[in-house]
Amino acid sequence: MLTMRDHGVEDYAALPHMDTTEVGELHEDDRACLEELGKYLVSTDAWQRFGIWLLHKHFEPEPGEVFVEYAKRSPRVTETAPVTRSEFDEEGLSTTAIRFDAVGSGVEIVGMEFAQPDDFGDTEPLTDEDADVLGGICERLQAHGKIDRFGVRLIRNPLELSELEMLHETCDSSTRTLHNSVGERDAMLTDLSVIQTAWKWRVGSDAVVMQDCTAGCVRVGEGHDLAHTASGTDDHDNPTEGEPNQPF
Repeated sequence: MLTMRDHGVEDYAALPHMDTTEVGELHEDDRACLEELGKYLVSTDAWQRFGIWLLHKHFEPEPGEVFVEYAKRSPRVTETAPVTRSEFDEEGLSTTAIRFDAVGSGVEIVGMEFAQPDDFGDTEPLTDEDADVLGGICERLQAHGKIDRFGVRLIRNPLELSELEMLHETCDSSTRTLHNSVGERDAMLTDLSVIQTAWKWRVGSDAVVMQDCTAGCVRVGEGHDLAHTASGTDDHDNPTEGEPNQPF
């Protein structure tokens, strides 16, 4: 059975900050972990449902708050910000991103981001049927010592982006809000100063497992705010051809 808890302040307080740490620097052991996770997701036919994200923070919630994403269709944007959990009933939010938390001899699943049904897109929310795959991801993260390094995201496309479009995310720390707008894919791929923060996988020719970077961070001046882009790249971070990535 799939059981989880909502994140608390301490769950975000423990995450490294993107601007003030080197959390975005990937090492060989990180890449080895991601490679194994990708092969696992393909082998379990879960590569179209789950992606992996780099655990980090831009700002922290207050007690009683959870991070909620809202989608707007005109113009097409999403906004993610901490909102008081008591404003929603028990079924009013569905989890879009999780992490695993080692507790004693066991592991908890922690919901880190949420969305309301109308903002969720056409992806099915997490169910008990996802428990085995998530358990397999957790086991591999533990084996690599990366349970505090990577989490899991549902692959969603609430803004119905085309293959020529991507999400461009900026962070407003003064309002503790992440803004995702729609940008041109080719224009964003020319920006080489991104820090990879999320990945998905697909099966290429000859059944080769291909890793795509689907989101990244770019520092903006000295204000500790971020601008993000989403991109499709090969294992060497070159733009890829073929099926477009589905944005998170």
